[in-house]
Amino acid sequence: MTDGEHILGLCFSENALFYALKENRPGSGFSYIGKADFTFSVCDAFAQNSDSQSRQVNKVIRRIAGQYKVDTARVVTFPHFECWTMLPKLAYDISAEREAHLRFLAFDIERSEIETTWFETSNRDFRLLTIRDRNMVKQLNTCLDSIPNIEFCTDFEVGEAWMRHVDAEGSFMAIGCNNGTVTVSSYMLGKLRAATFLRYRESNDIPFLWKQNERYLKWMKGYHDSILVYGADSNEVVNRLSSFWDESTSVVRILSLENIEIDAEESTFSFPLERAFPAIMMALR
Repeated sequence: MTDGEHILGLCFSENALFYALKENRPGSGFSYIGKADFTFSVCDAFAQNSDSQSRQVNKVIRRIAGQYKVDTARVVTFPHFECWTMLPKLAYDISAEREAHLRFLAFDIERSEIETTWFETSNRDFRLLTIRDRNMVKQLNTCLDSIPNIEFCTDFEVGEAWMRHVDAEGSFMAIGCNNGTVTVSSYMLGKLRAATFLRYRESNDIPFLWKQNERYLKWMKGYHDSILVYGADSNEVVNRLSSFWDESTSVVRILSLENIEIDAEESTFSFPLERAFPAIMMALR
């Protein structure tokens, strides 16, 4: 362990918290990449607003933050508590249009119960809007109350961080596979093009959901130079979807530190590294 302040990247997968710690200075490697297990689904705990289970998550994060003097945490949030949609830039520029779209998209939720983030895209006439459930944000803030600076990041920001890390200049797709959700984001010439996510109960449903979304989201079946796949259910998703991808497309899997092009004090792990990949990218960003 080093003595300097650290950036903490966090992500949740089923009943586990994955974390990555990087010293907050240019050129530093990773001090630690780890995992904490719980006896419950973290996503379900937040959905049920469970105080006792949130306290258990808080205890683990407090221990990590105290041991490594964490100054900043970046947390990948759950798509389950979010809405992503592309809107014309007009809806972003004009406040009345912006609020009208929000009332439509979150028609049964009070405005005070949501928060919004807008992202630039490769098409300058459109913005990608993320609507996030503020109750989930409050629970995460409670879990992270020992850390002074907190950033909440949407899953497609993992792909953006990877794009900058490897200097991707062509077109590529990022696919995250966790908690019964497949997140899909597309990038073109260094910019986010679009993003969506698919919810499923059985893995047999994934190909059907993919084809259904392709009908309306043409970018999903557009050509990509490479496809980055990460998360707990990566093997299942690759097996179900690889037939839909162009044969010349390179599929990138996160199996080792060499795949990510990073250095860390430890090089062997008791868990698949692709499950911790979002946390690693958030610490690196």
